Amino acid sequence: MQQPPGAFVQPILPGWSLNINSNNSTAPETEVDIVAKHSYGRQIGRISDALRELIQDAHPELPETGPLKDFLTMWNDIEKVKLEAASERLGRIASDLALLKGKDRDRYRKLRDALGRALKQTE
Repeated sequence: MQQPPGAFVQPILPGWSLNINSNNSTAPETEVDIVAKHSYGRQIGRISDALRELIQDAHPELPETGPLKDFLTMWNDIEKVKLEAASERLGRIASDLALLKGKDRDRYRKLRDALGRALKQTE
C-alpha cells in the first residue's frame, strides 16, 4: 500500500496499524523517531508501571473501589497476560528444541548450550 508523503504506519497487532501524519501530530517526523525507539505499547507499559508504584507508595492500604482499584486490577490482568504469553513462547522453544534434537544434533547442541548459559545468567 502506498503511503502519503510524511506518513508513518506502525503495525500494532495483526490487522491493526497506527498512522502518524500531519493530521494527527504537530511533529510527525519527531513522533516517528520516538516510536521507532519506544513503541506506544512500551511507553504505556512504562507509564503504567510508574503509576502503579506511585499508587502503592501513596496508598499502603490499597483502595477497595474506585479508579485506583480499577487501574490496579487492569495492571494485574495485563501482567497475567504477559506471563501466559511468556510461558507459551517458552513452550514453543521447548518444542523447537525437541525437533532440532531429532533432526540436527549439532545445531541442537549449540542452541542448548547457549540457552544453558543464558539461564545461568538469570539465576
